[in-house]
Amino acid sequence: MVKKTIISIILIPFLILAFSPKKELLFLLEKRLATQGIVLADGYVETHPFGLSIDHPSLYVKGIKVATLRHLSLWSVLFYTKGSVEGITVDPSLTSYLPAHIAHATLVHSIIDPLRASLRVDDPAVQGTGAIQLKKRTLSLRFTKLPKGISTTRYLKHTKGGWIYAQRF
Repeated sequence: MVKKTIISIILIPFLILAFSPKKELLFLLEKRLATQGIVLADGYVETHPFGLSIDHPSLYVKGIKVATLRHLSLWSVLFYTKGSVEGITVDPSLTSYLPAHIAHATLVHSIIDPLRASLRVDDPAVQGTGAIQLKKRTLSLRFTKLPKGISTTRYLKHTKGGWIYAQRF
């Protein structure tokens, strides 16, 4: 009897997560991002037991197309959530400020540190790590490698360890 109770206590949250309405959760996320002027559009949404993926969405900020993403996936297991983006292609009009292509970017949030989400950008031309402080509403990124030809003086501070970008939202 005790064994069945313990198994039920462990299994029920995973089943709830596996059968949750992921598309509706995505629509709630899109609504929340729209209040900040960020829109994900034109993507094909596919659900999985513990997450969802979107193929070929476009990213708009304040009505301006910023980038096209090859693949975006969201994966969540109770106390750990990971968002992963592959194949970020920046709009040509923004390539003097941003790299034209980024191979992979990851955002991770865990219940261990609920007020912070960590970021990682990996590409042969661009490498960086960072964090989003949710309570302070700040984004900070440290790039250790940037491609040549990007205008970095206005937005990034140069330090010994690379370039730092910090912004409040």
